[in-house]
Amino acid sequence: MGRLWLLGCAAASLLLLLLHAALRRPRAPSPLPLAHPHPAAPAALLHALSLRGCGRVFIDGGAHRGEAVGRFLSGGFYGCALAAPDRVYPRRWASLGAAPRRQLMLPLREGRSFCIRSFEAAPELLPALRVEEARLRRRGVDARFVDGALANRTARAAPRLVVRYGRRQSAASATTLRFADVHAEGRPRALSERTVLGASYSLRDVVAHVVEMNRSAVLAVRLDVEGAEWWALSDLVADGALLCQVSYLFVEFHGSATAAQRAKLPSYGLREDLFDFLKNRTHELMERPGCRLKLYWRSFWASCGDEQRFIWRDSADASSSL
Repeated sequence: MGRLWLLGCAAASLLLLLLHAALRRPRAPSPLPLAHPHPAAPAALLHALSLRGCGRVFIDGGAHRGEAVGRFLSGGFYGCALAAPDRVYPRRWASLGAAPRRQLMLPLREGRSFCIRSFEAAPELLPALRVEEARLRRRGVDARFVDGALANRTARAAPRLVVRYGRRQSAASATTLRFADVHAEGRPRALSERTVLGASYSLRDVVAHVVEMNRSAVLAVRLDVEGAEWWALSDLVADGALLCQVSYLFVEFHGSATAAQRAKLPSYGLREDLFDFLKNRTHELMERPGCRLKLYWRSFWASCGDEQRFIWRDSADASSSL
């Protein structure tokens, strides 16, 4: 019995030593630390956009390879803003002559006078955008390509779903909706998906920051953000006074071109008629006295200045054979 008692004590002591060592061992960090950002982080992110002193600002969501920025600088947005259907303007547009119409859209003809902040959430696209940014800045253009998503949340570390759909470096996209729901035609197909952490900017916060820096600033906004437009625009439209600080709004909508696509929106927590709701609410606000919004360009296929999808999806970028 004495021997058994001693063996039991030894075993208990060994167990206590092992337990103590385990408790002292540092825990492995979480692979996806999604802790809430420091309260100062959103303000720091917004101030890092360096918008103080900008009398005109172009906020571009979805830089891709910088095509829309190039189109904006060349005056392409001015041309399409003058040639859109009457339904994208306030009601008084139909009664205006050619000269008053040109005057309302005149800032868009002077793209180089804008501070340009173009947001891109797919890391694969950033090296080429950095080269383009350096080229533009050498030419005297205040342009920056921002490593971050433009959506409805400002945070230093928010998850992004990045999809590769071709073999080229540029064949990558950060998406909020499922890729197959964005490209309902089945082309291109997603070859791989991964979630990464990165900066995120709320469109509402960015617009409010522009107004804070310069209340009289002329502000143009373009959204081609693979589904995030639904949340970003809903957030902005909910603050009518802030939306009315925007002068020009260009949006490509995803996942709503057909009845079958619209039927999927509730699975994301969105109302099925959200496209019409945003359209009606925005135009209601446009008619308010003092509202600056002169244009709400909306399309299922392409924002002003972009290639149509039926052209783009047949490009080399969208090919999985390269």
